[in-house]
Amino acid sequence: MKIYRLGKVPRMLSTTLFHAMAQLGYEGLLVCEPEDTYVSIGYFDKGDELIDIEKCKKLGIGIIRRQTGGGAVLLAPGQVFYQLLLSKNKVPFKIVDAYRKLSIPVIRAYARFGLDVEYVPINDLVVKKTQRKISGQGATDIGKLFVFVGNVLIRFDPDLMAELFNLKDEAIREEVRKSLWENMGWLERELGRKVSSEEVEKVLIEEFSKELKFEGYGEIPSLAFELAEKLREEMTSEESIFEDTGRNHNSIKIREGVYISKEI
Repeated sequence: MKIYRLGKVPRMLSTTLFHAMAQLGYEGLLVCEPEDTYVSIGYFDKGDELIDIEKCKKLGIGIIRRQTGGGAVLLAPGQVFYQLLLSKNKVPFKIVDAYRKLSIPVIRAYARFGLDVEYVPINDLVVKKTQRKISGQGATDIGKLFVFVGNVLIRFDPDLMAELFNLKDEAIREEVRKSLWENMGWLERELGRKVSSEEVEKVLIEEFSKELKFEGYGEIPSLAFELAEKLREEMTSEESIFEDTGRNHNSIKIREGVYISKEI
């Protein structure tokens, strides 16, 4: 089980690569940052009902459907991802217990930057003082592995996120925008200073290494990159994005416990 420190990656590899590595059976920790800006919708989301497809096309923002749960998220430079691929016997059976246990290194990482963060079931990390969400997490089984993923928000653009939701009324969009500003936090906002991606990557790796035994650093095999490219084509296809999952998007989830109705 190795650590894969990838830095900035293009072409949605910050999503597709962990899917590919898991399918191929590689255990380990991937740490990366997207070079591109795109929307990732959850496994159960109905893309066109939740996201304004045409506006995304106009702005040149791609959309991908991941295999983990959670809601729609805006991925962009300034977010450092931690993606843990583990044998299922290494994690608690109950999903909430798995989230709680695997969130510990991330909470400690935030603490090293001077930020007191707590876990809020089922998959959020929030700043204790402000109760702003500062990390969204997701988990699923891919192949024979348990996959746990999340991001450390160094910076975030609530205005752009609000523009990308499929909302018929601009008054509701403004309410969503306001709620995002009230309920979303990021390191530079909370700390009032600049933070580098390299700092965050280093601290995350150190904290996860205290909980799990890694055999040093590894290189992503070429087969994984090839599979990731194939997966990108599948996960961004109209068939995938427009799939009717049966979920009704009557509201926009901002964070655990905060929802904005799409109806006036």
